[in-house]
Amino acid sequence: MTGCDEQAPKEPAAASVKPASRDFAIAARGWIDHSDKISPAVWLASREAGRDVAPDDPAAQSMRGLLDDADARFTEGPRMIANRAVQVESMLAERGVKETPRDVIEALVSIAPVGERAGFGETCQHYVNARAATETRVAALQALRREPLPAAGPGDER
Repeated sequence: MTGCDEQAPKEPAAASVKPASRDFAIAARGWIDHSDKISPAVWLASREAGRDVAPDDPAAQSMRGLLDDADARFTEGPRMIANRAVQVESMLAERGVKETPRDVIEALVSIAPVGERAGFGETCQHYVNARAATETRVAALQALRREPLPAAGPGDER
């Protein structure tokens, strides 16, 4: 006999099947555009956690504080700071250096006084170069401290 008495497996009920949503995976996004309605703090905290987090999640609140700190020091606003920090993470990874966007923002905030209004993007580029030329993050930051931080470039947005 060929299993005539066996029942076919039941299909999952329609209510239990979740439709795919491109908005679900905040953590998987590689960039946030100006038109996106995603908080930079929630995005970075979600990437860090490897899953989407809520705006009131302590990780998002912590990231919001860090981005506010960076915003007080650099010309770019939180969205561009977040995007640039993710780019730096990728650029450093290509060189075998593991730093998270949080690490990058914390490092650059540590060398820029409040009101500095330096360009975050330009400072990131100098950091990547210094990080590639030195053994440690500390050495790279010391090298950057010896020079005034670079001014914002034309078109740097808030």
